[in-house]
Amino acid sequence: MVRLFYPLRFFRVVGPVTGLIAWTFLAVVIVGAVAIASDPMKAPAAIVPVLVLQVFAASTGFSVPARRGHYDLLLTGGHSRVWMALAHWWTSIAPGITAWLVVASIEMAASAGAHTTLLAFGTCAAMCLVSTLPWAITLRLPRFSGGIGWLLVLATWTSLFPTVGVTAAPVTDTSFEVLRLIRSAWSFLVYPLGLVGQPLSPNQVWAATPALILAAGAMVLACRWILRASVPLEAAQ
Repeated sequence: MVRLFYPLRFFRVVGPVTGLIAWTFLAVVIVGAVAIASDPMKAPAAIVPVLVLQVFAASTGFSVPARRGHYDLLLTGGHSRVWMALAHWWTSIAPGITAWLVVASIEMAASAGAHTTLLAFGTCAAMCLVSTLPWAITLRLPRFSGGIGWLLVLATWTSLFPTVGVTAAPVTDTSFEVLRLIRSAWSFLVYPLGLVGQPLSPNQVWAATPALILAAGAMVLACRWILRASVPLEAAQ
């Protein structure tokens, strides 16, 4: 049992998330708590900074510190590489998940349980996406690469197509509606914040599903790469 939890203990000490990110989460939670305490209806806006910061928190990167020897104790200790990958992922996103749940609890307390927008399906889907895809994308890249690339795609997309969002209109059996659904799916992928606080209509669920499937597939491929990859030290290259 001790050996099973050793990777989690290791990454808690050799944390992939920088101290600056952790302290920024704390500041964002405090600001959000003050805003929600004054008006519970501000909860969807208060969680947006947490989600944006989570994109960068999850973009920790694995290959670069591994090549520098930071994870040699795990790589040579006979530990399961898949479990090591999941422990690295979890410790990367844990501060953001904690911040989200704290803000959601504050919303419920401030509204006496009347408002739970931060636990709505749209918010959960957005948090799931920003907690998985950036980690998988940045696996073999330097820290924050996934977050920077995501923001670049977001800025480009919203500049070129500012009116295209995740539609709630009913889907009919026409090519126009299919095209709109595809655009909505892409919009959720690049801008998941658009569904924060929404319970989601059936059409929006269909729009969010491809991005979530893509994120799950990216996580599987990332774990598979860590399982099979050779990680030579930079000095040996």
